[in-house]
This record gives sequence, C-alpha cells and structure tokens, in this order.
Amino acid sequence: MGGNRTHNGNNPDKVTPLDPRRHKGTGREETDLIPDESSLGELLIHMRRVRQTVPVNTRLREELRARLLQMQAAEGAGGTQRPGAASTSEGAPQPGATSAGEGTPPSPAQPAGKGRWPKYFWLFPAVLLLAAGYWLWWSALAPKTLEAGTTSEISRFWLEDSPLEFACAPRGRGFLAVRGGALLLLDQYGNQTGIVKPPGGQSYAWPALTPSGDQLALVRRYETGEAEIIRAAMPAVPLAPEAAPQVERALAGAAVLLKVDKGKNPAGLAWSPDGKTLAYSMEEPGGKEEIFLLTGGKEPVSLGPGRNPAWSPDGSRLAVERAGPAGEPELWLVTPGGGDARRLTGGRQPAWSPRGYLAFIRAKTTERVLTYSRDGSPLFTVRQRQEEIRTINPELLGERLPKQKENQTLSTDRLLLAPDTTPGVTELNWLRQLEMEGVREPRTLLLDQLNNYQSMHFSPDGKTLLVARRDGGTVALVQVELREKTTGRGEKQ
Repeated sequence: MGGNRTHNGNNPDKVTPLDPRRHKGTGREETDLIPDESSLGELLIHMRRVRQTVPVNTRLREELRARLLQMQAAEGAGGTQRPGAASTSEGAPQPGATSAGEGTPPSPAQPAGKGRWPKYFWLFPAVLLLAAGYWLWWSALAPKTLEAGTTSEISRFWLEDSPLEFACAPRGRGFLAVRGGALLLLDQYGNQTGIVKPPGGQSYAWPALTPSGDQLALVRRYETGEAEIIRAAMPAVPLAPEAAPQVERALAGAAVLLKVDKGKNPAGLAWSPDGKTLAYSMEEPGGKEEIFLLTGGKEPVSLGPGRNPAWSPDGSRLAVERAGPAGEPELWLVTPGGGDARRLTGGRQPAWSPRGYLAFIRAKTTERVLTYSRDGSPLFTVRQRQEEIRTINPELLGERLPKQKENQTLSTDRLLLAPDTTPGVTELNWLRQLEMEGVREPRTLLLDQLNNYQSMHFSPDGKTLLVARRDGGTVALVQVELREKTTGRGEKQ
C-alpha cells in the first residue's frame, strides 16, 4: 500500500501515517479513520481516493437519464416523466434536483415505447403465418418443370432385333429385362442375379409389374405362332440370386389371362395404377394396331387404334401412340370408358410419371458444325435426324387442351434429355477423307435417322426415369435422376 505510507529518511523501515487531510463532504480527517495505523484504515483511504479520481458515478448517470427522457419526449406516448424527476424544457435535470446515487438508489429508466408491445405483439405471429401461407401456396400452385439430374448406367446388353423390354420393381428391389426370350433378374445396382428361361419352344416378352410389385404380366409366345398373356405372383423380396427359383416357380404356375390367335402379336403391357386393369396393344396382320383393356377375366375392351399405352396417375386417362397423316407418330389421350380421343402432340413412346409429368420421344433434324473456315463460317457440317426426350407438365394436361392442327406440336413442352451430338466413327472418317482430298469448300454430310432411345419407364416413385438407349452394337439401360424446379408465371414452359 505504497500510496498510503511515507518513509522516514533516517529510518527507511519506519512508516508514519500520511498528513491529516479533510475528506470531501464529510468534515472529518482521514487520520480519524485509521485505527492505530492498521491496514484496514489505509485500505479505506485508498478506496476513497480512487473513487474521487474516476468521474463516472453522478455525471454520466445524469447524462444518460437526460438522454432517455429526450427520447421519450420525441416518441410521444410513453415519454412522460416519472413523479419527482425535475427537468428543463430540453429534458436535462435542473440544478439542485435530486439525483440518483445521492440519498436514494436510482430506479431504471423506462425504455422508449414501453407499453406498446402488448398491443402490437400479434403482428409478429401474423406476419409469420402470412409468410408460411404464401410459401405453401407457391409450393403447391406455382408452375413447375421437370429437369434431368445425374445420369448413371445400370446395365448393358447386346443389341437385338427387338427393343429392350424392361420393368422396374418398387422400393429399390431391382429390375426385370427380357433378352433372347428369357427373363433376366437385376438387382438395384444393375448386376444380373439370375435368369429364368421358358420351357422349350417358348419365349417371354413385354414384362409389366403392378405399382406394388406383387403381380407380373408377360407375353408368352410359342414357336407355332400362338401367344398368351399370363400373370404370376412376384415374391416380395429384392431380386437377389435366391429370388430366381421363386420367380421360375411362379411363372410355371402362371394364370393365362388371354389366348391370342396365330398371327397376332400382343405388346406394350401396362398395369393401371390400382393394379386391376391391364392395357396392351394388339398388332394384326397387315400392320393394324389397336389398344385393349383387360379386367378380371372379362372380355377385352377396345379403345381404338394405337400402341404403347401409358396410364395417368389417377387412372382416368391413357396416352397412346398413333400414326399421323404423314406417317409421323403422334400422342393421343383416350379414356378407359371409350370416350372421344384427343390429339396431344407429335411423339412416340409415352411414359406417365406418378407425379403427373408425361414424357415422350420426339425426332428432330439437327445440324452440327464439325469445322469452321478461317473467316469463322461453317465449313464441314453434319445434318441428321435424331431423337430427344421431352416432357409435358401436369397443368397442361387438363380437360381443356388447346386446339391443334394436324402435325402441330405443343409449344409448351420442355426438353428433358437431348441427343448425343458427339461425332461418331462415320463423321470422323468423313473428315479424314476430306482432309486427304484437300477439300476447302463447305460440305454437308447427310446421315440417316438414328433412333437413340428404344423405350423408357418412370420408377414407381417417380424420382427417376429409366431409359433403354442404343449405343453402337449394344443397348444401355440408363437411370436418370429427376428433380422439380419452380418457374415463374412469365417463364416459357
């Protein structure tokens, strides 16, 4: 406590008390507070001096009080003075007014606007409720579009004369495919886990699973030319190696739904969403094709011409493929009850998602520039008719479809998968030949139509699209992840 003692020059170790001084505001001397030069008295003196040297207590407290009073006066309501607090017209305390800290403990100043929160507190939950309602409305009613995400190859097969026919089991249990007349079992990763071969002189075609995956419909053909549509119970297990014997036993005891006369060819089997009605097409000699419905052993009901039927999610309509006046395929909407059919757009191979999106394949002529001349103009180009996958949004498939002329397409469908524009062997050989011949004038290579996509189906949950795509001498089974994107009202669909 060096600040409270002085050293004697003759005896440095002897400590004498400080000179007596008057303490401000008390009238007593500091030495009166020192009991026999004890350390307690010296500590009290030191604390008083520290308190006097820090000018915070009264002045800052009064300035803060004055500032709060000014804020209350500016806001109006809630800005009245407390009883006993004297202030000038500017809100500053008058001289001589009782201040906090001198005699009475200060009371906390009333915050500006106190008393109004209980009155307007309901606005906060109301704003939150309004925002939540707007978000729900926007999520439910705002226009959406389907976009393709990650693409992964599941399996690959050798190319055959018939397109790759496959079906997707629900809940990730695997896939079924027909190759060479036999039924192949694939797990969810595309690995072949088993093969079910039909008896001698028979072959399988067009597998179709119900949405629940418990029933399998197949076309069974005979070498003699006859055919049957059969139904078998599927085991509720993943299509692992141990499932192959169960599927083989189920097909051996399958029920015959329809016997087909020689020369006719059933195809395009598709179960209704409730799993009770089977739609299929029947090709007759001469190329005529017709859509039929088969329900519970009843006689088939005709829905008119067409092929490749696809059910809507609610089972109220079917999209079918028909030949247009110029021979180009078109999509039509028909009802199970056999009402009036309506033309939808140009395209083939319809597939209806459980979320309401209708996908289809459409061919278009593409022109690709392979090389450019020195002035930047196209030099060598390739013109080819290729196919792409497009979708129609659910809100565009309502009861009131826009009237269309023949060969007209919807202007509101959207591109989902574009054709592969990578130059192939034919284009590269053509470029090499032109280089060897020294050709420097513009040339165009015309290629025949290339059907890249053979068939496609949505998964039972609608989150992926499975596509059989031709790739040289093989067919790849590709899985495309799907996502929905909310679009503005003014954005082009």
